[in-house]
Amino acid sequence: MTKKTPRSGLIYVKSKLMHRSLNTFFLFFALMVIIAQGIVTADEKQIFDVPEVVTGTLGALVIIFVSYAITTLFTKLTVNRFLNYFEEMGEIEERILMGKMYVWFVYLLATMVVFSQLGININNIAIFLGLITTGFAFAIRDVILSYFIWFILLTKKPFKIGDHIRVGDDDYLEGQVKHIGLFYVVVTPTPETYDDYFKIPNKVFLEQPIKNHGKGEFRNEFDMYFGMDEVPDDLPAKIEVLKEKVCNTLNVSVSFFLGSDSNGVRITVYYKSTFERREQVRHQIISLMLDELMPSDN
Repeated sequence: MTKKTPRSGLIYVKSKLMHRSLNTFFLFFALMVIIAQGIVTADEKQIFDVPEVVTGTLGALVIIFVSYAITTLFTKLTVNRFLNYFEEMGEIEERILMGKMYVWFVYLLATMVVFSQLGININNIAIFLGLITTGFAFAIRDVILSYFIWFILLTKKPFKIGDHIRVGDDDYLEGQVKHIGLFYVVVTPTPETYDDYFKIPNKVFLEQPIKNHGKGEFRNEFDMYFGMDEVPDDLPAKIEVLKEKVCNTLNVSVSFFLGSDSNGVRITVYYKSTFERREQVRHQIISLMLDELMPSDN
C-alpha cells in the first residue's frame, strides 16, 4: 500500500474541489438551458403563446449558455495540458501569462462563434465592440489599469515570485512575493510562517519605487550610537577585533564605518544575509558589539 505524500494529497483535494465546482456550474447552466428551451418548444407546439421577442431572446440565450458552457469545460480540461508544454521553457510568471492568454483566446473564439450563430456580421461586431468599449472604458478604467500593470509585471519582471521586495520609501511595505495577481500582489514579511501578508494593489507599483532584494543574500544596515561618555578606548582597534569575531562566529560578511555628530559617535554596520535571517543576524551582531565595545563594570 503506497503512502500519500502531502503534495499528492493536496493535488487530490484541488482536483476534487475543481470537479465539484464544475458540477455546480454545469447544473446551473443545464437548468437555464432547459427552462429557456422548454418555453421556446412550448411556443412552437402552440401549448401557449409567447411573444416573439421573448422567444427570440430565449433562443439567443440558449446559444450563449451552451457555447460558453462548452468553452468553460474545454478551458478547464485543457489549460493545464497547454501549460505543460511551457514547463521547461520559462518561469512561473511566463506560465501564468500564457495560461491567461490561452483562456482569453479560447473565449474570444467562442464569442465570435456566438456572434455568427446570432447572425451578427463583422461590421455589426465592430460597431458592437466599439459601443461596449466606449461605454465601459470610463467605468472600468481602474480595472483596465490593473490589468495593464499586471501584464507589465509579468513581462518586464521588476520582481518575480519568491523575490524579497521593498515598496515605497517612508511608509514602505517589505516582504517575499507570493503571488502576482490581476489586481493584487501578495507579499508576506514572514515567509517561514505565512501568518500574515499584504495585498498590494497593482497600481501602487506605478506610483511607488520598488527595491528588489532577490532570492539570495543582500546588504542590510543599521546604526548604533554611543554618547561621548560611552565611547570605548581605542575604538578603531576594537572594531577590527569585532569584525573578525563576527566573521568567525556568525560566518557573515560585515563592515563597520565610524561617524560622529553633536550627540556622540555613530557606528554604521553593513552586513549581508537572506531576508529570512536578517533580523536574527542583526541581533547577533548587536550582541557581539555590546560585549566587545561597551565598557566593563569591573
